[in-house]
Amino acid sequence: MPAPFSDITLYLPGTSLGGNPGYREETRLAGYISDLYGRCMNGYKPPFCSRVTIQPHYYGIWKQAWKTGSIIAIAPFFDKEKFEQLDKAGKYRCLLDLIQECMLQLSEAYHWNRSVFETAYQLVLEKDFAFNFVYPSVLSKNRKLSGFLSIEKTEQITAVYANIISEAAAVKVKLYDKTNSFWYDCSYILVRHTKWFDAGRFGIHYPKGKISIWYSLTDMVVASFQNDIPVEKIDFKKSFWMQLD
Repeated sequence: MPAPFSDITLYLPGTSLGGNPGYREETRLAGYISDLYGRCMNGYKPPFCSRVTIQPHYYGIWKQAWKTGSIIAIAPFFDKEKFEQLDKAGKYRCLLDLIQECMLQLSEAYHWNRSVFETAYQLVLEKDFAFNFVYPSVLSKNRKLSGFLSIEKTEQITAVYANIISEAAAVKVKLYDKTNSFWYDCSYILVRHTKWFDAGRFGIHYPKGKISIWYSLTDMVVASFQNDIPVEKIDFKKSFWMQLD
C-alpha cells in the first residue's frame, strides 16, 4: 500500500539558530501557510509522492528537483532580504507564491493534476489566509439535532469546535485548543471520530487513544476524558507523536 501524502515542508534559509525568535516566527509562518495550502488540496495525493520538501538554501546547487523514494525535494529562488521587509500579509502571499511555484513545476515534471494546485492557491486567497475548515455533520440519535466539528488555526494555536444545530438555534463551543503542530496535528485524526454520545452530548470519541471530548447541551459544559479518566486538559503527546509543546 503506497504511503499517504504527509506534508509540504518549506525550509526558509538565512536565519541562523533555532533558538532565535525570528527563526521561530518564520518557521511558524511557513508551517501555517504550507498546512493551509495542503488542506486546500482537498485530500489529493500526488502519484508516487508522500512528501515535498522546499529548500531555497540549495538554489543554484540543485539543478533540478530530485526524488528519493516517495520524497521529492526542490530548491527555488527565495529573496530573503525582500521577504524580511514585508508585513505579515505580504509574507503570507510571498510564501504562498513560493509554494505554488514549486508545486506547478513539480506538476509538469511528474505529470500531476495541475488543476488541484491552481484550485488550492485560489482557495487560500479566497479565505484571505484564514485557517478554518468544517467537517461532515452527524445526526443525533433522535434525529432532532445535527452536529459537526470545525478546526480553526493561528500560527501558534489549533482550536477545535463542536457545532450543534437544531430548528431553534445553532451553538458553537470550543472543545479544546492546543499548540499548532501543522501538518502533523492530531486534530486531523480526531475530527474523523465524531460522535453523539446520547441525545444531548456531542463531540469526539477516539477509541485507539482512549480520548473522549464532548459538549453537553443540557449542562452546557465541555468534558474531557483520557484513558477513561476525567481530565481538565488532554495530553495529546501520550497518544500521538509530533505534537509540539
